[in-house]
Amino acid sequence: MKLIKKKDIFQNINTEYEISAQVQRKLLNGNAQFIIDLAINLELNSYSTVSLAIHLCNYFFHHKCYLQYDRFIVAAASLLLAQKIKDGDPRMRKLLISFHRIMQSIEQTRMANEALMQSLQNKLCIAESRILKVIEYEFDIKLPNDYIEVICKKCVPKKFEEATFHTLKILILDSYRTYAPLVFHSWVILVGTFLVASSQFSYTPYMQPPPQLNMAQITNEEEAYKVWLEHVENELREFDVNKMNNTNSKQPEKTTILKQEDLKDFLLAFNEMLFLNQGPEQQQSQLQPQQTQHQS
Repeated sequence: MKLIKKKDIFQNINTEYEISAQVQRKLLNGNAQFIIDLAINLELNSYSTVSLAIHLCNYFFHHKCYLQYDRFIVAAASLLLAQKIKDGDPRMRKLLISFHRIMQSIEQTRMANEALMQSLQNKLCIAESRILKVIEYEFDIKLPNDYIEVICKKCVPKKFEEATFHTLKILILDSYRTYAPLVFHSWVILVGTFLVASSQFSYTPYMQPPPQLNMAQITNEEEAYKVWLEHVENELREFDVNKMNNTNSKQPEKTTILKQEDLKDFLLAFNEMLFLNQGPEQQQSQLQPQQTQHQS
């Protein structure tokens, strides 16, 4: 799927219907939470499948208006399609039951019966076909999850490798609550969340590169970061090339992907998501120091 320009991310059909950027941010987050809840009910353990489902749903609603479609049906259909792409074995009946169970907790829906289940199935199938048209039947969708093992093996000290691996899966999934996956390449999301993860374990990957990355230690932080990004991109590109050689796929044109400006913008979007998910009291406590600074 084509990436959307950042300046256009909230200038879409929803804007024409006076759905503000702030509301759209909350809807992106809500779409993600609904799909995560649905996946938990389904006992679906694949982070990749859930991330893809959220991506499909949010991509759909960048091109279509929230007021014209049932977003919960679209979200469920996105998970159905993601399972087909990633797992190849969706359980329709189980999905219908889980969907109905969650909807009962959101709104007072009638008890499930065979007619209701059939109606839900028809709606999901129609929504799935609409999603397919919006993504133009493109199934080769690169996810940050595809590269977690690469970055962990090449960039993480051995003692932090397992912890970083699991933290990255969670952080990447959280990034899909934002507009970032619609705007940034999967490598940018991977490296951005990796920088957040490494900070949790108090190591700076570009100042302390492990031997397996084959990067010389550089004392200047700015230069070290630049060189580190080049090394990481080469490793990710080599992984992709080897994968494509095995499948006889056409190799993409080589262009620089890991740009410092994009990583900075991604981290800003990620931090906005954290702020969005805080309660009013937490938000106010963060704003007060800033207001004091302005007043001084």
